[in-house]
Amino acid sequence: MAVVLGLLVALFYGSGDFFGGLAAKESRASAVVIGSFAVSAACLTVITAGWAIAGGLPSPAHADLLIGVATGLIAPLSLGLLYRGLAMGRMSVMAPVTAVVAAIVPFTWGLLHGERPPVVAIAGVAVALVAVGLIAGAPEPQDETAPVRDPSTHPAAGVIPTAVVSGLGFGTIFVLLAQTTDHAGLWPLLVARIVAVTIAVTALLAWSRHRRVDYRPAISPASWRMVAICCVFDITANGIYLAAAHRGLLSIVAVLSSLYPASTVLLARVVLGERLHRAQLAGLALATAGVVAMAAS
Repeated sequence: MAVVLGLLVALFYGSGDFFGGLAAKESRASAVVIGSFAVSAACLTVITAGWAIAGGLPSPAHADLLIGVATGLIAPLSLGLLYRGLAMGRMSVMAPVTAVVAAIVPFTWGLLHGERPPVVAIAGVAVALVAVGLIAGAPEPQDETAPVRDPSTHPAAGVIPTAVVSGLGFGTIFVLLAQTTDHAGLWPLLVARIVAVTIAVTALLAWSRHRRVDYRPAISPASWRMVAICCVFDITANGIYLAAAHRGLLSIVAVLSSLYPASTVLLARVVLGERLHRAQLAGLALATAGVVAMAAS
């Protein structure tokens, strides 16, 4: 069950990132981040209120609320860098690099805290990490026959550092959410969104005042629709991840969840017409093999 849940998390995370990246292409990334956090907070508030009225809302532990605060402090930077990278470079480069870094953090944490996945599962993780490297390192399809002399002309130039820092943040969030209690419900996510909105708005106001520029985060109507879709996927993914992290090894669930670039790349191929290099296709095949190995264990 944990494997299935982890794959569902990957599906929803990847789809949400795609629509968030599309919104960031048409509007400022900072505006998209604040908008997505605000919409998510509003949705989670409505869901939590309805749950409370129905009498099924659990009482969060003090630690759960603190985890929500910590997650909310990290999320704005991680998501902001992700959307900035998705907007400035190819989605099929940015998303996989972010994912592999996000997978390494909780995998290492799990091993250091006594988790001992089967050898087959560890082999699957290794294969998946190699797969992500292939997907991220491929050159642009139209330039694949020409050597890249200047590193700055590579499609990943400038995107890779952004992806690494973003991935470190998401990996830390994976670890934090896995530490919540079984009865935390949606409280950590709600607290995280409220804190994230506060931090993001405060940071934007401070930066804008220092730079003396207009801080109003204008988002086009089309972008708002994509932000709303992104939030639905994001909330669903986080809710499923909480359930998965309590039912399986963090070192496996987090890696499965980090395979979300598959859906991002697929949507980029279908919607945007992004072509895939042969190395990327090989990487996707290896990722599939890695998932099968982890599921078989």
